Amino acid sequence: MRALLSLIIVLSLGWAGYWVLASQGTSAGLSLWFEERRAEGWQADYSDLSIQGFPNRVDANLTDVALADPDTGLAWTAPFFQLLALSYKPNHVIAVWPNTQTLATPSETLSITSEKMQASVVVSPEAHLPLERSNYVATALTVRSDQGWSLQADDIRAALHKHPTGNNAYQLAYQATGVAPPSFLSNGVLPAKMSAMELDMEVDFDRAWDMRALSEQRPQPTAIDLRMAKAEWGDLLFHMAADLELDALGSPTGEATIRLKNWQKMIDLARASGQFGENSLAAAEQFIGILASTSGAREDLDVTLRFANGTTFLGIIPLGAAPRFTLR
Repeated sequence: MRALLSLIIVLSLGWAGYWVLASQGTSAGLSLWFEERRAEGWQADYSDLSIQGFPNRVDANLTDVALADPDTGLAWTAPFFQLLALSYKPNHVIAVWPNTQTLATPSETLSITSEKMQASVVVSPEAHLPLERSNYVATALTVRSDQGWSLQADDIRAALHKHPTGNNAYQLAYQATGVAPPSFLSNGVLPAKMSAMELDMEVDFDRAWDMRALSEQRPQPTAIDLRMAKAEWGDLLFHMAADLELDALGSPTGEATIRLKNWQKMIDLARASGQFGENSLAAAEQFIGILASTSGAREDLDVTLRFANGTTFLGIIPLGAAPRFTLR
């Protein structure tokens, strides 16, 4: 009995020591990350950092968090932010956002409220902690802008998984239900909420997504396989698929198929909102009308666009510069 008791004490002390080391490492790592951001010119502040969860968890709690990136002009503030992990599985972290937070862009400030917002993140235990998979969920989400508009969603779910081939390819799936589009688009005729908003794609990047993506240049896409992007609102439908290779500047080579149902109503809705310039809307209306006429339709657009040498083509007809796909 005495030997068993001694073994239990030794194991308990050893586990307690491990938890202390793990908690100290977590605290030091987070503190260092904020210090490095400040050294790069960011605003990176918090009022308190505490580690809790003994004996089986290492939970980091940050209060009064404020981050601002001078390169992008984005700033985020929140009353708290949590990173939760099992002490015996430190590479699997649960991120928890508060019910209220603020995101500021160079043009507006967004107040974000939600009933729940969490993400599960699994990283590989290697240098820079490369991402293996992540799942995100938000419920009862509301975004309000200081420019007077708002949007809502009952449920948003997203999943990002590294491709099993081991290359820097990631599979992304997104689905939102009960989405009420920005309030300035409401016209009293369309339903209050969209019936579908979905995305399914695979993207190759020039390097892995890891901790350096937050502090250094973002990984840049080199290929996009867009299996489906779909949004449906009443009798309005947007559907797109694409298979693209990207050069070092983000210029695509490949094809994209686009379907717009009742596109004229989309233009009319945008015009009635008063949020878009008339010259831009008129140009878009004329351009889409020409494309729609090639498929023999007036209200629906069903077209395949080709991208090559920095130009967008409809068949052999050049339409203008191709878009560039880069991440800031």
